[in-house]
Amino acid sequence: CCDREIQSCKQISTSCKLRKAILLLTVIIGLAACKKEVTKFVDQDKVWTSYELFYDQNVDKTYATATFKFSNELGTALQLSEPSTVTVDGSEMEWSDETASYHKEYAGLHPTAIFNWIDLNGNSFTNTIDVRDIEYPSSWADTLFHADSITLFSWDGLPLDSFETVRLTLDGEGTSDARIFSVDSVGATTITIDSTLLSQVDSGLVQLILDKTYSPNLQEETSRGGLLVGKYRPTNGSVFLD
Repeated sequence: CCDREIQSCKQISTSCKLRKAILLLTVIIGLAACKKEVTKFVDQDKVWTSYELFYDQNVDKTYATATFKFSNELGTALQLSEPSTVTVDGSEMEWSDETASYHKEYAGLHPTAIFNWIDLNGNSFTNTIDVRDIEYPSSWADTLFHADSITLFSWDGLPLDSFETVRLTLDGEGTSDARIFSVDSVGATTITIDSTLLSQVDSGLVQLILDKTYSPNLQEETSRGGLLVGKYRPTNGSVFLD
């Protein structure tokens, strides 16, 4: 009886240690994800910048986002130190601790935005971006087949221009079977859905997410560069995959 009690206690102790280890790892990962710095400790010419204007027809809202990082896209997130500011169309953007970036939200479609960042040295960087619309085809098959070697998806809208990309995401009923099909060739009007990737999506009702991005070079930037993105997403569609 005593041996069983000792063994039970050991099992409980091991279980508690495991739970503590998992909790500690979760906290460490969370702290790493939230890690940020302020720009007063950084050479202003080493700030990497990203500006995005994203219209989502699913909620009929446009989101403007400005992100600052040290040195490159994978660098530490930066919060601006006073008197440095970032605005979009003349309105100051709000900082979010959750995303470590600056935001402003518009009701409906806001087709063009002008971002302006003034660094701690008084240098002004202005960048303009627009979103370019796209729609699902007015008539398209309501069923896709795994057996088809190739399926072509033709969107409603202009052929692709320079710096434009169209992405079609098929998100199946599985927990991790979302697959992305894309094209960025100038003049393209279709996306090729190949059977290899399609075979990785479970049969059943599949959600379609269509995005058109326009990402030209920054007009004004530091030596570290950055990104400038306009994205348009029409209301999500669906198709049956057999």
